[in-house]
Amino acid sequence: MLYTISVESISFDSIAPVYDATRITNQDSFQAALDYIAERFPPEQYPKLFEPGIGTGRIAIPLAERGYNVIGADISGEMLKILAKKLKTRNPPLPVTFIHKDITALPFADATFNLAVAVHIFHLIPEWKKAVNEVLRILKPGAPLILMVTSSSMELQSIKERYREIAAEYGCSTKPVGVNSLTDLPDYILGLGRRIEQIRGRWTWQQRVRIDKNVADLKAGYYSSSKLVPDDMHSKIMDKIELELKQKYGSLDIEVEEPAQIDLILALPG
Repeated sequence: MLYTISVESISFDSIAPVYDATRITNQDSFQAALDYIAERFPPEQYPKLFEPGIGTGRIAIPLAERGYNVIGADISGEMLKILAKKLKTRNPPLPVTFIHKDITALPFADATFNLAVAVHIFHLIPEWKKAVNEVLRILKPGAPLILMVTSSSMELQSIKERYREIAAEYGCSTKPVGVNSLTDLPDYILGLGRRIEQIRGRWTWQQRVRIDKNVADLKAGYYSSSKLVPDDMHSKIMDKIELELKQKYGSLDIEVEEPAQIDLILALPG
């Protein structure tokens, strides 16, 4: 039997209060990647930046601190409330504004922005090609679109993959509702006449994560893959994962290490 959930763009409204705490990254690597963006595409030449899926401002705020005028869009009203609270504490104010909007239909004129930076958004959108087209539409001719790809969070890749395997055994798909692989998106953009440049292996580190913390976060539905599985089946999967991990380690009260990295995919003029 195949279990399915209705396919809609995934919103993080339900986990907005804990979102930042579950997306921890190595700050040296994170800041270095953002510095690279600012050096390669300086805000003096690329002042107006759009971020689809701006969320709580994890990316937008440090980009604004580097001199960009950042405008973003997100379907999660709860995430945007947190961003608004963050911005209210800044003195002087940061040049960050946002709209509560689906990025498949943006209310901006053609050729409005000098640059766009997207972080883990298109896999959450069923009509991801339409969303990509919209982002490219509002960019000025030749303006770059930067895709930031991170493997940095409190989610252990090994447990994530095991979750998907067990879900498949139970007839549940955890396939992303949007773009399904790291190659589909660049290939699509290539087909639109853009040139792709990939920067990999430049910002890497070893990430230490507690297994009990990871299991608790996954059980609570803090990651997008679990949102695609019915609640009753999610509980069964988590019970099996916990049992397997206890058999393997004896206790979940341990810390493990996994490699992590930040990569950039640059969609540049053809």
